[in-house]
Amino acid sequence: MKKRLAILLVAIGLIAAACSSSTQDTTTTSAGDAGAPATSPASVSVEDQMSDGTTIVVASVELPSAGFIAVHADNGGSPGAVIGHSDLLPAGTSEDVTVVLDTPIEGTSIVWPMAHIDIDGDGVYTFAPPDDAVDVPAINADGNVAVAPAAVMLLPSRAPSALEATDQEGLGLGIVVASVTLPAQGFVAVHGDADGAPGPVIGHSKLLAAGTTTDVEIIFDEPLEASGKVYPMLHIDMDEDGEYTFEPPDNAVDLPALFDSGDIAVVAIDVVVLPSTAPSALEADEQTSDGATIIVKIADLPANGFIAVHADADGSPGPVIGHSDLLQAGENKDVVITLDEGLGASGVVWPMIHIDMDGDGEYTFMPPDNAVDVPGITADENVAVIPVQINL
Repeated sequence: MKKRLAILLVAIGLIAAACSSSTQDTTTTSAGDAGAPATSPASVSVEDQMSDGTTIVVASVELPSAGFIAVHADNGGSPGAVIGHSDLLPAGTSEDVTVVLDTPIEGTSIVWPMAHIDIDGDGVYTFAPPDDAVDVPAINADGNVAVAPAAVMLLPSRAPSALEATDQEGLGLGIVVASVTLPAQGFVAVHGDADGAPGPVIGHSKLLAAGTTTDVEIIFDEPLEASGKVYPMLHIDMDEDGEYTFEPPDNAVDLPALFDSGDIAVVAIDVVVLPSTAPSALEADEQTSDGATIIVKIADLPANGFIAVHADADGSPGPVIGHSDLLQAGENKDVVITLDEGLGASGVVWPMIHIDMDGDGEYTFMPPDNAVDVPGITADENVAVIPVQINL
C-alpha cells in the first residue's frame, strides 16, 4: 500500500499543478511566510476501517493553517469526486476527525482523505475546480498533496430485526427464543435484570445466519438461582468473526440490532425456576411391619419433596397408597410413612421420591391431569424408586 501511495502521490501532485495553472497562480507558502495562509507542511494519517457508509474517521490531520479534510471517491486508483468534507479544523494536529459523507458508500471502497487550506479565511470549504478552486490542497513536507487512501468496508446492517419470546419455566439453565429475524448474521444475548432494565449478559446463542431462525436455545453461563425477568436481545456480528463480543464500554463490538422503529431489539420475559429433580436417591431394606407404616432408611432429595409409596402392580409401581410429610432438600434418614390403608398381606411396595414442584408443601400427583409434584430422578437418569419387601 505504501509503494502504491507513493506512485499515486506523484500523479496527484501533477494533477494539482495542472489545476493551479489553469485557474490562477498559486504559491505554496510555508508556516513562516507572510500573507496568504500557509499550505505546507501538512500530513494526513488514515487507517482502513469499517463504517456504516455514512462517515469515515481520519486518524490524524496536521495543518499549517486552518482548513478541512475533503474525502474523495476513488477514480481508477486516484482521488475522484469529493463525497464529503469536515468542518473547519484549526492549525495544528487534529485526531479522530469524523467526516460525514454527502452520499453514503454502498460497498467496500477506497476513499482519499485530502487536506485543504481555508485560503479565504471564511470557514467554508470551497473547492470546485476549475472555476472555484479557492481552498487549495495542503502540501506535505515532500512537496506533494497531503492525501492518503483508505479501504472502507461496510458494517453489517442492524435493522430491520424482529424478536419473539414468551414467558417460560424450567430449571434455570437457559431459555428458548421462539423466533429471531436478523438483517445480518448475529446472536441472541440474554441479559439479566437490573432494576427493570437489561443488565449484564448471562448467556448468548451460537452464531445465527441472516434471516429468520426459530426455537433458538440459549444456555446460561450460570444457572438462575431464582425466578425473575430476563431480556433476550439481538446483536449483530459487526466484525463478522463469528464470535460474540460485547463488553461495554471498551469492547462493545457486536452492537445490538434494531427494530423497524429504531429501538433496540430486546424483549422482557419472565422465567420461573423450577426445583431440580436430580440427583435423587433412596435406600430401604426388607422389613417387618404391622401393615400401617413402612420405613425408608435414606431419602436424598435435590429439593424439598416427598416419598410416595406405590402398591405393586405385577412387578411395577401401581397406585399411591400413602406419602410422607414434606421432606427438606438433602439427606433424610429413617423416614416413617403412614399408609392410607393398612396392608392386608405381606408383599412388595414401591417408595418413590417426588419433588414439591410448586413449592406449596402439599403432595400433588394425580396423573394425567394434575401431575404437579413429579418424581425425582437418579444420577443415572431413572425414576428414584425401589421395591421393598414388607412382611406382616
